[in-house]
Amino acid sequence: MEKKRYRIIGTAGHIDHGKTCLVKALTGKDTDRLAEEKKRGITIENGFAFLNLPDGTRAGIIDVPGHERFIKNMLAGAGGIDIAMLVTAADAGVMPQTREHLEILSLLGICTGIVVITKADLEWKAGLREEIQKLVRGTFLENADVVAASAVDGRGIEELREKLWKLCVNADGEDTLSLVKRESGLVDEGKVVKYRLPIDRVFSLKGFGTIITGTLLDGILELDSDAMLYPRGGKVKIRSIQVHGEETTRAFPGQRVAVNLPGIGKDEISRGEILAAAGSMESTMMADVRLRLLRSAHRSIKNGTRVHLYHGAAELVCKVILFDREILKPGEEAVVQLRMEQTTAMKTGDHFVIRFYSPVETIGGGVVLNPNAVKRRRRQENQEDSFCPIGKKKTICSKAAEQAAKEIPVNTTFLRLQELYLKSGFTPPLTDEVKSVFSKEKDFSGIFFAMVRGGQLVRFDEKHYMHSEIREKALDMVRLIYEEKGVIQTGEFRDRLGISRKCAITLLEGFDKERITVMENGTRVLGKAR
Repeated sequence: MEKKRYRIIGTAGHIDHGKTCLVKALTGKDTDRLAEEKKRGITIENGFAFLNLPDGTRAGIIDVPGHERFIKNMLAGAGGIDIAMLVTAADAGVMPQTREHLEILSLLGICTGIVVITKADLEWKAGLREEIQKLVRGTFLENADVVAASAVDGRGIEELREKLWKLCVNADGEDTLSLVKRESGLVDEGKVVKYRLPIDRVFSLKGFGTIITGTLLDGILELDSDAMLYPRGGKVKIRSIQVHGEETTRAFPGQRVAVNLPGIGKDEISRGEILAAAGSMESTMMADVRLRLLRSAHRSIKNGTRVHLYHGAAELVCKVILFDREILKPGEEAVVQLRMEQTTAMKTGDHFVIRFYSPVETIGGGVVLNPNAVKRRRRQENQEDSFCPIGKKKTICSKAAEQAAKEIPVNTTFLRLQELYLKSGFTPPLTDEVKSVFSKEKDFSGIFFAMVRGGQLVRFDEKHYMHSEIREKALDMVRLIYEEKGVIQTGEFRDRLGISRKCAITLLEGFDKERITVMENGTRVLGKAR
């Protein structure tokens, strides 16, 4: 089968430094598509275009927003970038988001790029080139070319296009992510890589239905591919594939891809989910990672610190568990465990970025070592906080289960049930399907209902049960959203957990029944039983 790797060029830099105008000068396409973007003259969502190259191929261009408020959108696009264009305006120079974007690109493992001085037709800030040299010193852009360009009079545009072409040609045939995995010994040579498409946009078109878009990271996506949405694990069909607006039967890594998925509504899919080969990934709520804090970070991380995690196109909330220390300081790195508050899907070798929410600050990032980790003891943790991995020791780990331990025999059936419901996350299996799977286990009914009585399994709706630990994480998210926003909106709750709207409504209505949340004048807030 034909193997190709297409390059993705991404802009980065401060707001109003001319990134979108630069892309339009290079490609002829205005990537600002939203009415609000046109009105305010800023990029809010990621924009996409393509650059025609001399050999007849195309490189994709991602135009990311520079405003701090839209940094999460920038992160959603940056994960697929191979070649970075760090932009700074001639009249303004290096600004806060210029620095932050460069740090993010470094954390994501991007190692090729170019520096572009935009608005070169204006009066330059004094000492600009020295300022840029100081900025890139010690980074992957330290020895990169610097091109001065203007979208107004066209100066430097052809030179920039030529240098981008050379970067595409000189880059080896292997993408940064695959290179990191191979050099780290994280994948076997010769192993067939299955496709993976992080979803960064979901919309619908009349007559077509639901469309998802993203940058294909791994493998080859074909029309007859077995497809599944992760972390939910639901199978979907692929009706059509487009690359740069043209119909195709096959898409390659590095290409911007749009996929038409019939039979599923756009409200049932969230940005941050992943379209991948069926059976190629597993949902997870814990990952062992190597985490590095930026030297420029203003805060350290204590054990158990809650942070915002950006991985692929997903934004998650997680706690950082430190195994060998109590505090991780700026400039330090360590192997830690990320315990997510919602299910997600990762692969070994993936890069990620973490930020504090208040005050907002990018503080570090790293690489995933084990995407499906289990809880393990910290060196300083006491016995009460310890956890034994499922299948390793015959111990019941949740508090609810501990209370029912005289009641529930800890055997293979129990361990399989517990693992099933934990891995199902916020998409619990049908109870009838669970019964069918365990039909040959004579002790299934006794153990199942003992888990229900003990509180380890809780009722999700009339056809499903959910693991109590998963439900508690949903409740934690309700509390977090209320603390941040003062109200609990269904859409916000859905997006934060990465679940369908139907699932979000079911959970929230369940909390309403328990008076944990209440409706006041059409608005959901925390109740007295919070």
